[in-house]
Amino acid sequence: MKFNLLANNFMDIENSLTYLFTQTSTAHQNMLQKLMNEIGLQRGQVLILISLWKNDGQSQIDLANHLNLTAPTINKMVGSLIKNGFAECKKCTQDGRMMRVFLTEKSVQIKSAVEEQWVKFETQSFSFLTETEKLILSQLFRKIKENFCKNLGLLPSDL
Repeated sequence: MKFNLLANNFMDIENSLTYLFTQTSTAHQNMLQKLMNEIGLQRGQVLILISLWKNDGQSQIDLANHLNLTAPTINKMVGSLIKNGFAECKKCTQDGRMMRVFLTEKSVQIKSAVEEQWVKFETQSFSFLTETEKLILSQLFRKIKENFCKNLGLLPSDL
């Protein structure tokens, strides 16, 4: 399949890779949202919990940088996690002006449910691919991510 963006001297946006990638990304996010709703979470909240499960007690600035989201977005998601009992904020012991986000017992308990949903999502999303196709797709995703980071002036680890 040839991806000619100009048809009759007009941009054929609907047949571009960017359009297909955007549609795929939207469908992916919607499916993740559906599965996380089943256990009472939003997809963005899950990304914060995953980050905290790896490194509990991060500042909201650290979370924003790690997840490449804006501070107001993180603030809203953390507020929702706190409201629903999945996180709590405490003053930093080294700098009393800074607040850190910590897991609660509820967020520790829901980790296995999140992992189960994640496996279900991974299976629904990619089980039709061969192992070779999964490897190639993974390599392509990494390459695309590195290109996005380069164009944004970020390191690949920043996304």
